Amino acid sequence: MLERDYIMRLIRQFFEALEKLKEEKAEKQSSTLQLEIHSMYRAYFHQPESFFYEQDAEFILHYLQTEFPKQEFLQRIEMLSELLCYDASIKSSAKEKKELYRKALYTMEYLDTHSDTFSFERRRKIGEIKAEVDE
Repeated sequence: MLERDYIMRLIRQFFEALEKLKEEKAEKQSSTLQLEIHSMYRAYFHQPESFFYEQDAEFILHYLQTEFPKQEFLQRIEMLSELLCYDASIKSSAKEKKELYRKALYTMEYLDTHSDTFSFERRRKIGEIKAEVDE
């Protein structure tokens, strides 16, 4: 019970922080937003952003599976896919943007096939990311 409360609090905290970044996107410089995103990679996934930029999506999933308890695994995937997606949206380089969107798509599709909860929101987001990747 305590563990589930911890996971729920962690998820809520993560999405509140990400939502705050999204709201500040117009007001803050890209470099400041990027620093805050980098700190989120470390805080929630215990690796620097370079790990997520350089490794392929399959390896990242393997890392999450070995690093975090089984009951957190799918939630961590959801959190990471949202962070990758937002990170991609503020990148200026088309190559970096597309690569991060690809990783977000892979992780989100993995989540969609392995989660026991169906989500229209997730399916919509997968469609949006596919459109970004196919551009």
